[in-house]
This record gives sequence, C-alpha cells and structure tokens, in this order.
Amino acid sequence: MKMNRANMPEGWVAPAPAWSNEWANENDPIVAGYFAAQGGDTGALDAWAAEALFGDDAPQQVEQGHFVDASGVDNHLYIAYWRLSQYDGWWQQHRGWWEDKARENEPAAYWREILSMPLERTETLHSTPGLHGASLLAEETVGPIEEHGYAGGMRDRVPVSTTVDLRQTVPIDATLEPHARNGKRVLIAPPLNMCIIRSGQNWSNCQGDEESFYLETLQPVLKEGMRFLRDNPVETHCYSMRYVTKTDRHWQPLNESFGLGYATDIFAFEDWARSHPTHLAIFDNFMVMAGRFGENIQLQLWHEVSALDGKHCEFEYIGCNSTTGLLAYT
Repeated sequence: MKMNRANMPEGWVAPAPAWSNEWANENDPIVAGYFAAQGGDTGALDAWAAEALFGDDAPQQVEQGHFVDASGVDNHLYIAYWRLSQYDGWWQQHRGWWEDKARENEPAAYWREILSMPLERTETLHSTPGLHGASLLAEETVGPIEEHGYAGGMRDRVPVSTTVDLRQTVPIDATLEPHARNGKRVLIAPPLNMCIIRSGQNWSNCQGDEESFYLETLQPVLKEGMRFLRDNPVETHCYSMRYVTKTDRHWQPLNESFGLGYATDIFAFEDWARSHPTHLAIFDNFMVMAGRFGENIQLQLWHEVSALDGKHCEFEYIGCNSTTGLLAYT
C-alpha cells in the first residue's frame, strides 16, 4: 500500500521536505563501482585511477573515501558512476590492471564491487534539492515528496515494489558460492534482491551551534547504528556496513560521510529503521536538530537504494581479510 498523509500512522511527523530524482532511458541502468586498496598502501591503485577514473574516458562521477574495517584495517576507495552502456566499454579498456597477477603480490590487498542498479528497482532521497552520488546522473529532481519519514518509505519509492516481491530467498547464514576462486582471488555475484544502500551526510555548510550539535550529538549515534549493523549480521540480515569518510584527491578528510551497506533485502533495512533502538536514536536526535534549526538547517542528508536483480554485478576480492564485503559469506 502506498502511504500518503491521509493514511500515515498516528503521530507520524515528516522530519523535513524531501526530494527525489527522475531518470531518462530506464533501460540503461546506473552502474556504481567501488574500487579499493586495503592495508594503507594506495600507490598502485592511485596510479591506475589517474588513468582509468580521471583520464579521457572517465566515469560521469568520481569520489573518494576512507574507512577502517571490522578487522581494524584501512581501506581507501574510489567511487564511480556510469550508465551501463558506457561502463562496459570502459571496463574492457581498464580491466587489465585488475587481472594482472602482480596484484596478488603487492603490499596492499584490493577489492572491487560493481553494482548495476536497475532504475525500476532504485530510489533516491535528499533533504535538499542538492544532488549527491548516483543522483548527479539524473535528468530531473522532483519534490517535495510525501513518501518519506516512515518505515517502508524507501520501498514505496521503488517503482517495482507494487508488482514484484523484493524479499530475499537466501538466508543471511547461507553460504554464497563464488563464481570463481583462483589463488588469492575470489569472485562473487550478489544474490537476487540483495539491497544496497548508500546513505550520506554533508555538514560542510554547518556552522557554530549546528555544527556542534551534529558532531557531538547526532554523528555519534549515527556511527553506533552503523557499527551495530556491521557487527550483528544474523540479527540484522545485513551482509556488510561501512561507515566511510569522504576525502579529497589526496585522501584528506572532508566534512562528508556515508554508510555503504548490503543487506539480504530491502526489508532488512526497513525492519531496522522501524524498531531498533540504534535507528530510533538517530531519528529522534535528527528531529531535535530539525526543530532547533528549522528552515535554516544546513545539514544535507541523502541516500540511494537499489534492490539488485543480480545482473551485471561483480564483487572481486584479491588477498583481502575475511571480513571484507561478501567475502565473509563464502
């Protein structure tokens, strides 16, 4: 059932206006690519990226970020976006570096996670009309919209949710069989309906009391929620959660972050959002912040969500530790 203001749960309050995106050519999915060095040595990956991600045939959008994983290891990653029709040719041009056996004997380990996000299975949401991530490839921003601020809102915004069952049939504790395993390399295809969320926070324009409130009150409970999802996969049905600090070209931190999470299906994130204390703490503290700073609030929040159809997706891990991404479930 689609939610609207007439049938919202009693006591529901929209936290703020929200905006979404519209896309042309829905038969040409968005591709998100995550390319990372694990272990602190980024030299070889940076050299590849200079040509592949910033060269003449660069992706439409490129970002960088850093996080420390559950094993306490540094991960530096590039995030890139294309349309699928553009990605295929790009990958044929630049795949050689990844396939070279030299990658298996370098100081760093490497991983890449390639996600084709069918537009009929994808939704975006922004607290301001400003765009982030995959939305920078959109043709139009629409809003304010009403389907937000309640558990199930993101599913309501996924176009096929009214006609397709997006539930996962593979339980979180089932073994994911690699498509290939060759020495230090493991190649995995994510299961049907696995849900990806990239949920971002940008406090670059926050000043004074607003910046202090975000950093001292809201950000700590946000980090706690991300840690809970990361560390409790059986309870949350969340395969992986990374809390990433965005960086500039030189890996220096920016006043932006995002959670990058994979769950068995969209319902896993929905259930956490509906009732778990870690998410309720995030929501409640944001409501306090929104009430205090009102229409002058400068914090920008956004996310992109996709229930994958299993096509054109590829996760590769080269010498990575066992807690990396989907590798833990092989």
